[in-house]
Amino acid sequence: MLFKRLQYTAMGQEVPGKSSVGTGMFANLAPVVKTTDANYTLPVAEMAGGCVVFTSFTAGRNLTTPTAAQILAAASDMDTGDSFTFIVSSIAAFAATWVAGTGVTLAGRATTPASSYSLIVVEKTGAAAVKWTVL
Repeated sequence: MLFKRLQYTAMGQEVPGKSSVGTGMFANLAPVVKTTDANYTLPVAEMAGGCVVFTSFTAGRNLTTPTAAQILAAASDMDTGDSFTFIVSSIAAFAATWVAGTGVTLAGRATTPASSYSLIVVEKTGAAAVKWTVL
């Protein structure tokens, strides 16, 4: 699950609410291990486990984000301004360079470094748009 609207209790009633600092912590990650050694388009389903690990790059590779439409279809509870996070790791000695899918605006770093990881923050910025921030 990419995003689920939080429910909180206010005056004795459960109401939907926006996530706030500290409520979006990682728990129960289910890493998806990818052995591909080619440029790759990340499917939304692989983001749902909270962690995608690339193990076999033999050169720098391009990673293309899903389209905004694909992301928002899988995270239909999202309102403008809502976000979710997940991790992308490149265990290999080569970096991954991010390429934006349709409707996605890249922000932050341009790459996930070699032998390292990036925290990815995906924020809904409009009805058919997301910002993909690489930290």
